[in-house]
Amino acid sequence: MFNEFRIITVNLQIVLRMKFKPGDRVRFLNDNIDGTVSRILANERVEVNDNHGFLHVVPASDLVHIDFSFDKEDLNVPDLNKTQGIQNETSAQNSLAHAHQELPILATMENDETIYAAIRLHNEKALLTSDIDMILVNNTIYTIAYSISRQIGNLRQGVGASLLAARNEKFIGVFSQDELHRFNGFEFQFLFYSENEFKPRPPAIKQLIVTPSDFLNPDYHMKLQGRAGEVLLMPLISFSDEPVPDISGLIERYRAVQSEEEKRSREASAKHGKKREKFVLLSREKVVDLHIEELVKDSNGMSNGQIIAMQINHFTKELDTAIIHKLHKITFIHGVGEGILKNAIREELKKYPGLRWQEAPQEKFGYGATEIELF
Repeated sequence: MFNEFRIITVNLQIVLRMKFKPGDRVRFLNDNIDGTVSRILANERVEVNDNHGFLHVVPASDLVHIDFSFDKEDLNVPDLNKTQGIQNETSAQNSLAHAHQELPILATMENDETIYAAIRLHNEKALLTSDIDMILVNNTIYTIAYSISRQIGNLRQGVGASLLAARNEKFIGVFSQDELHRFNGFEFQFLFYSENEFKPRPPAIKQLIVTPSDFLNPDYHMKLQGRAGEVLLMPLISFSDEPVPDISGLIERYRAVQSEEEKRSREASAKHGKKREKFVLLSREKVVDLHIEELVKDSNGMSNGQIIAMQINHFTKELDTAIIHKLHKITFIHGVGEGILKNAIREELKKYPGLRWQEAPQEKFGYGATEIELF
């Protein structure tokens, strides 16, 4: 009799844990999303296809049935409402609810005008096997419209799309290490908006590849008060909030030079009986070295993908700053190598209308630099 009761209890626990099946209509507990279960995955996770065609992989405890009814005849077990299985499931849901009540990531960050992908390990002691949480952190003055997709060769598979207000963050989903290996990273697309006056910005597309080695890089980590464990902050877009440099003294100097030149020109015109004019052009230029050793103190342990991502992020940050400060010209030193960084820069430049670029003068920079003229 005892063995039969034990078997019935085990069967009930299994049924309760696997309470979803493909085709079930479900709703997210922490988001206003409805969808249909498409697959049951390992580690009590479920793949859901929402009403907009996007796929989500979430813990089963994050979901509830829509129009759910519990049929005891389908279970083929007695009504044991006080079993240990129900207690375990309730405990897991309470634990998940507590995790979502942790201090937000933005609560301990300064306003650095950067959009981050925040990554958190479920098990920090198992880098190669642990599932990860992804949170999109918008630490800028802009409201952003975003879409996130998985890169699968030349194809894309939707992960999510929504609006995210300024100084806000949003939970994107849970991903296993197997899923991270099956597709070639994530693609983020952004549009920028604000109710206040703002400088128009072109749409942005950013790629992100997450690997276990990223969690060994201390430059990306951030320890937050009120939150267990560490968070991996990976910058996607950065708008520098640097003050406009004070060049009033420089302008006065050139004005004095121009006045002196005009005075000499007038004197020469009066002497020779003809008018001559001479203009002094104030040109503002900048040179930026993108070699990784110029950007970080120690690049050991960084993958090639991480290095390229950091160099491109620094490139877009410097280019946006040059546009804001109305520089005349900016030159980026990227080196020769295999041409990966150079080609990536050229692709980014195609997203900026009104720019003209070319190979920088070889006698000054060699063969590894790109010169950009700003209008």
